[in-house]
Amino acid sequence: LDWQGRLTQTISGREVYPRPVQDKLPLWVATGGHVESTVKIAQAGLSIVYAIIGGNPRYFKKLIQAYREIGSEAGHASQELKVGAHSWGWIEENNFQAIENYFYPTKQTVDNIAKDRPHWSEMTKEQYYASVGPNGAMFVGDPAHVAQKIIRFIEDLQLDRFMLHLPIGSMPHEDVLKAIKLYGEEVAPIVRRYFENKG
Repeated sequence: LDWQGRLTQTISGREVYPRPVQDKLPLWVATGGHVESTVKIAQAGLSIVYAIIGGNPRYFKKLIQAYREIGSEAGHASQELKVGAHSWGWIEENNFQAIENYFYPTKQTVDNIAKDRPHWSEMTKEQYYASVGPNGAMFVGDPAHVAQKIIRFIEDLQLDRFMLHLPIGSMPHEDVLKAIKLYGEEVAPIVRRYFENKG
């Protein structure tokens, strides 16, 4: 690593540890979906992760298509142009309970963000229900429901990677641990099996 510091010290010829096991370090660059970010990331040939946390996720289809086209035009192989998405979610054994329990913590978070972002507004119950519905960007419900929505999402957007932020807002710690366990032991295996069988 070589670094010319202005506000920190200069670093010359230092090794970075741990070393990557791959020849090329896999970098994923996150964006909220700005066109300019998509263009820069595609031109650099880096993998991209969209933070899809509101609205209809299918609106990102054209942006993803543009990312792949721009990356290809810049000379990058299609297998290097990987696309991922990150969304908010919550999992409980009971679908209805998961949806109801997750509303207030989500509203609290969105309302706080809305104070600093002019294009955000405080969340209503109707907006929340749309977000957790079939065309919304949140993955909330029981394991089977969440798994099926993830599968549809991955297929619709042709994603290489999906990440669930679990949870946003303040939920009881023991419930968070249970949601993580449900995601790892029930949701993820359903999704993996589906794509392995589709092979």
